[in-house]
Amino acid sequence: MKISVIITVYNEIITIAEIIERVRNIDFGENIEKEIIVVDNISTDGTRELLRKMEKEKDIQVIYQTENYGKSYSFRTAIPFCSGDYVISQDADLEYNPQDITKILNHLILNDYDVVIGSRIETGKRYHAYKINEYGIDFLNKITNLLFRTEYTDVATCYKLMKLKKLKELNLYSTGFSLDFELCAKYAKYKWKVGEVKIEYNCRTFEEGRKTRNPIWHGLLALYTILRERITN
Repeated sequence: MKISVIITVYNEIITIAEIIERVRNIDFGENIEKEIIVVDNISTDGTRELLRKMEKEKDIQVIYQTENYGKSYSFRTAIPFCSGDYVISQDADLEYNPQDITKILNHLILNDYDVVIGSRIETGKRYHAYKINEYGIDFLNKITNLLFRTEYTDVATCYKLMKLKKLKELNLYSTGFSLDFELCAKYAKYKWKVGEVKIEYNCRTFEEGRKTRNPIWHGLLALYTILRERITN
């Protein structure tokens, strides 16, 4: 068995080396390999130059984008380069703990799911640095569940471990930050067997490098994506 981990990165010179090392150190157990594919979205802070040095170590593959079309586009760019049985996205900051991928994988294998979503949501506990983000995600969860008759708790989470063969069958179109919402809608439309598992999450602030500074705009794009998936085949 082989796991493909796609790390999308834009201007993360402070954290990129550490997150790659954390992914390297994931212990999936015997007979499970992993490959690391990094997609740089035209970083200008030295990240790209650092990656050129790191890729000489030969245990990572780096794709250098020539246009900045957004995070989702970078993930889609990497899919054809994946050779694993399963694939998961990893943010280049330190908000998500790569050790949780083992828990997600075990849950998928045990239940023969097509995808397992790593949920940050825990009843009664704050998980985001900003309330507007929590309220927005909660609203988008409710809209998705209402329109697709699902029971998602965290459609916006980065961690979605998927069977690569099934992922390659999807006609994905998102570019910016809307892919997570498109994927959750498509799981429902195409009747994927979906599971969820609780994960750790350490949200950073804008002062710590958070980049999505216009949550209302991104929320509207996500809502458009959800509605588009509902009215199209």
